[in-house]
Amino acid sequence: MRKLIITSITKTMTDQAETIESIQGRLDILTKGLVSEENSVQYYETLLEKTPSDSQENIGIKRMYEELRQEEIKHVAKFKSLIAHWNEQLEILQTN
Repeated sequence: MRKLIITSITKTMTDQAETIESIQGRLDILTKGLVSEENSVQYYETLLEKTPSDSQENIGIKRMYEELRQEEIKHVAKFKSLIAHWNEQLEILQTN
């Protein structure tokens, strides 16, 4: 039953054309998400700086922080790409 409801909502959402307002809603959420992702990058950078390399355990911890930081950097790039895409779509709608 739950899958049917979600499928119905998704179908309704995808059948509707984008409007200036819906794109602005997307951009609002994406902008907030970008800030969150950038904060995550900063968080892992801080952890990397504060973690000493004085033991094998801490070296492992630092490696993990670096991997997580790199993943967050990818997320930042994805959010920026999505923001650029939806800004372009917004411009198209505003010029029509």
